Amino acid sequence: MNEAEREKWYAYHHHKYGIPLEHLKRDYEEELSGKTTVDAPLEVPDKMEIFFKYSLGQQSRFFRELRENKKIYGARCPECGKVYCPPRSHCSLCYKPTEWIPLEGTGVITACTVQYFTTSAFIRKLPFICAYVRLDGTDFIMMTNMEVEDVSRIKVGTRVKAHFRDERHGAITDVYFRPVV
Repeated sequence: MNEAEREKWYAYHHHKYGIPLEHLKRDYEEELSGKTTVDAPLEVPDKMEIFFKYSLGQQSRFFRELRENKKIYGARCPECGKVYCPPRSHCSLCYKPTEWIPLEGTGVITACTVQYFTTSAFIRKLPFICAYVRLDGTDFIMMTNMEVEDVSRIKVGTRVKAHFRDERHGAITDVYFRPVV
């Protein structure tokens, strides 16, 4: 394939799939320049878009409560009394089915770090805090993000309270934490 034909090929796939030209040239230059043998597998760009329904299974109530009622629920083992949040359908210690219990939404930071960069669409403000929080009345920690004005004031031992987004979708990002003032 000559240079003009290659440029036409790149332009076609760039417009068809929205792949940046520099990526196409990086990934297909060897193929298009004739450096591969005729018997080598031919690789061409394509795009796959999949829409699917994902089940949250036995944790569904946790996410429904976040979305519909602005409440956090945990799961308690009737055998050993351990309380899980995030919830589990069965106790990892006794293997018994757990029972749903409402939680207050307050707790304490057990570990945290300041994040100055993000690739997440869920993060609205930089820098932000990524923290492990042990909610009051629970035996386990949950990872969460915190939205605060002054990240330097957040440390291990800081008391926090859950806040809920105005627009909720039944996802863990429906809830975030702020320090108790």
